[in-house]
Amino acid sequence: MSKEYKTLYFEDTEAGREKLTAKINELAQDGWVLKSKETTERGWNIGKTFWLGILFLPLALKGKKENLIQVIMERDKK
Repeated sequence: MSKEYKTLYFEDTEAGREKLTAKINELAQDGWVLKSKETTERGWNIGKTFWLGILFLPLALKGKKENLIQVIMERDKK
């Protein structure tokens, strides 16, 4: 029996976590099982960091991108 995988990405914010929960519940009804969940850091937005830094150096810290939540779902292929 073979397996089928689906990879989903959500922003690590309150709204993103709500979407994540809703999507996992929706897929669970179709036989999908949560295989892996990982939060990854996306780094810095170069342009935003540069321009905010020119305006006022502490504002450059606002140039950080939101983290992403990566979810891998698995189910038996039909």
